[in-house]
Amino acid sequence: MCTIAIMIDVVAGAPLVLAANRDELFARPARPPELLGPGDPKIAGGVDELSGGTWLAVRGDGRFAAVTNQRALAAVSPGLRSRGHAVLELAAAPDPEAYARAIDPAAYASMNLVWNDAVGVGVAYSRREDRSVEVVRLGRGVHVLCNGRLGAVFPRGARLHAAIEEALDQDVAWPALVARLAIALGDHTRVPLSDTPASHLPRELERELTAVCIHSPSYGTRSSTILAAEPGRLIDYLHADGPPCTATFLDQRGLL
Repeated sequence: MCTIAIMIDVVAGAPLVLAANRDELFARPARPPELLGPGDPKIAGGVDELSGGTWLAVRGDGRFAAVTNQRALAAVSPGLRSRGHAVLELAAAPDPEAYARAIDPAAYASMNLVWNDAVGVGVAYSRREDRSVEVVRLGRGVHVLCNGRLGAVFPRGARLHAAIEEALDQDVAWPALVARLAIALGDHTRVPLSDTPASHLPRELERELTAVCIHSPSYGTRSSTILAAEPGRLIDYLHADGPPCTATFLDQRGLL
């Protein structure tokens, strides 16, 4: 995933809500959600056909694990382990925080892992550059994670956060919130190039990345997921296999 909004104890009818877009090269093959191997509880998620990993794993008991890449000024070094495998292992781990803390940050490109467990929601910032892993716990509220730490300035993240807050201010409850989230995930608003942070990417692509729903010739929003959970139970699991501005969100609970 490249943009993940997490709502904790702020949505009537759903203690935990996640709304996320996956942005990727169009040439990189992927499959929509499927059952990710045997096990109890079952785990489902989309599949990156190059690595065999996933960007978002969802369990039948309401737990999830996901990843966003850390924005970098240089391209990813070859030979590193796929971050999608860390997501699969995190989702299956009996103690996900212990798993996250034990990750070897040198084995992966830098990333942000996010998960929920019996304690709540956690985020691990794994940084290959300085061989560090930092874990933080999230409190009640709306949190939007992009390609950096929570609180880092990303125009698309700020816009998604504002759209969610507006819906909550209007007391939009679950499942009516789904329609508002789908619209917010499909937003195409961009900001001027002068307001975008520097990276190794071409500047015109940087401008496209300021939209929540990204469209460029070679890279863009490939899919979108909305889920809701309460302790021990998955309430809803909706997936759009395509950009949320055009693709339909379909119920995936039958996989679990």
